[in-house]
Amino acid sequence: MRRVQGAPPNRLHEERTPLHVAFAHVRALMGFVIAFANMLSSALVLATVAAFVFVAAPAIAQAPGDPERGTLDGSPLDDLPPHISLLTDFGSRPDWSSDGERILFIDGAPLGDVVELDIATGTMRRLTDGFEHMGFTRAHYLPTGDLLLCGPTSGPLPSDETPEAGRFTGVMSVLRAPFEDAPQALGMPCWEGIVTSDVALRIAWNRSDIDYTDPDLISRVRDGISEIWTGELRYEGERVLLENIDLVIDRTAVSPFAVLEVQDFRPGTEELIFSAYAYAGGEVMGVDLSTGLATNYSQSPFYEEAEGVAPNGAWVLVERDLDNVFLPGPLDIWLLPLDGSQAWDRLTRFNRYRGWYASNPTVNPDGTHIAFQLSIDGDVVAEGGGILLFDLAASGRSNAPPDSESMAGGSSGCSVRESPSDGAAWLVAALVIFRLRRRNGSAS
Repeated sequence: MRRVQGAPPNRLHEERTPLHVAFAHVRALMGFVIAFANMLSSALVLATVAAFVFVAAPAIAQAPGDPERGTLDGSPLDDLPPHISLLTDFGSRPDWSSDGERILFIDGAPLGDVVELDIATGTMRRLTDGFEHMGFTRAHYLPTGDLLLCGPTSGPLPSDETPEAGRFTGVMSVLRAPFEDAPQALGMPCWEGIVTSDVALRIAWNRSDIDYTDPDLISRVRDGISEIWTGELRYEGERVLLENIDLVIDRTAVSPFAVLEVQDFRPGTEELIFSAYAYAGGEVMGVDLSTGLATNYSQSPFYEEAEGVAPNGAWVLVERDLDNVFLPGPLDIWLLPLDGSQAWDRLTRFNRYRGWYASNPTVNPDGTHIAFQLSIDGDVVAEGGGILLFDLAASGRSNAPPDSESMAGGSSGCSVRESPSDGAAWLVAALVIFRLRRRNGSAS
């Protein structure tokens, strides 16, 4: 690697669930907890109090259940089922080319070079070797064959003292094929995930000033920005311009302390799928770009994070943790239909092996295969131990086209579930913060 030093939608109709009833029962206790928490600045204390308040709440809605997690030594690679194969022994955050013949991935975490893998031949090439850079956190194909990148252009590099440096300070750029020159900056920051459309030059990204490594993390999350934006790329000779920039949604449309991360465009609809963290743990949600209507698809008391959406728009891949409500630990990959049924289908059981889990799944253009990463449960989020291929047909699952009901998406009127009270949301946020800090080695 060559390196150098619009108005948000209104809150919607809300459904009451068993979990909400549980929150209502502890609301009086929350008043005391919040008053006490306001006198403290320690994320550890806030997280401990919150854990005490909410430890029994999930059981009212659904009992925790991942009894095999962390019960085995070795690696998931020691016991791969026939429908899962290993493509590389390093890398993270895969993304498919439009023809399904190549996969992009990052060779390090949080920053790395962008590598392209030819699936048929196994040939790999580094696409970012020809110019100086600090590393990239994300890379996605555009329909033109060019790449949309996110990565820092200034500030410190990762070190033993700051292993996550550069993760939250990226800027977007376009790297033009044949990938010989430096990328063209788009003049827009990017926080965590970025999204490209498979059929148009439409992109989406997050705007946020929340940095989970900041010493004053409580204030960052309490007072920070969390927004999702969209825009369109236009090619003008050798230049690439970002136009028609629109604010899609901000955190207040979900909850005052929700942290939003865009995940994917939903094909066949005007919907953008995103994750809402620090909101009932973590929820898979969608926002209709034409109406502003937000939909909660997971409706679950556990931690869930949306990832790739099927090319027919019928389902989404989700990172899920059944053992924790607000503290995401080693995850596994699930399939969730986007029809409001909450008919979860577990695809991997990698977290049976101590120190490992599966994450960052993405679907190929014909919906028959999934690329995902073997993840290391360590100090750096999304550190990868290899890219793997999941054959849906060989696993006994079909790629049935969606019916009209499942494609209705957010327009069906399914709405955001009522969030816990503001006090509950604050405590949930503290729990998530504490977990992230511990994983980052700072309290993580």
